Amino acid sequence: MTRIHRTSLIATALILGVGGLQAAGAQQQPPNLPPTYDSDASPRYQEPAPLPRPNDPAASQSAPSFNAASPDWSPPSPLRVHNDQNVRYISGGVGESERTELNARSPQFNLRLLFAMQGSGEYLSAIRVNILDTHGGTILTADSKGPWFLAQLAPGDYAVEVSVPGQTGQQPQRQTVHIAGSGQSRLDFYWR
Repeated sequence: MTRIHRTSLIATALILGVGGLQAAGAQQQPPNLPPTYDSDASPRYQEPAPLPRPNDPAASQSAPSFNAASPDWSPPSPLRVHNDQNVRYISGGVGESERTELNARSPQFNLRLLFAMQGSGEYLSAIRVNILDTHGGTILTADSKGPWFLAQLAPGDYAVEVSVPGQTGQQPQRQTVHIAGSGQSRLDFYWR
């Protein structure tokens, strides 16, 4: 009677997919090995279907799988293009991968700003960026998430004011820039 009851528990656990095997007397096994059982009447074990291989034609019909160990895989980018008052911009550049991505996206923007320390060239982030038109009206106010800031502006003349919020020793800086109908204007801002 006990043997039938144990077999019933094991079968129920397998059908329901719950972890009742251990309570029914299953032995603890390392991962990726088929389970073993104390009783003679062990339930059938069926191997899971193999995962499709990347070059397998049948794999292209299924949903893509992502493997972080694959050399072609990269994590989703934390960089995001923002749109504020019809001005597209993106900022970042903390780390090699962000700088690589920003370099690739750079041709989509006609203004490129760089923030660094004079002498050491150490990059700065968390810079407040204000872009003003020729009348002093604010076109864009944003905080840069890294040492590079890219923006897409309408052709014309602008003043770019940058500051380091919370740093009393770092003076705000201002430069003017002309944005042409094509190409990219670059401004570098250095602090001591």
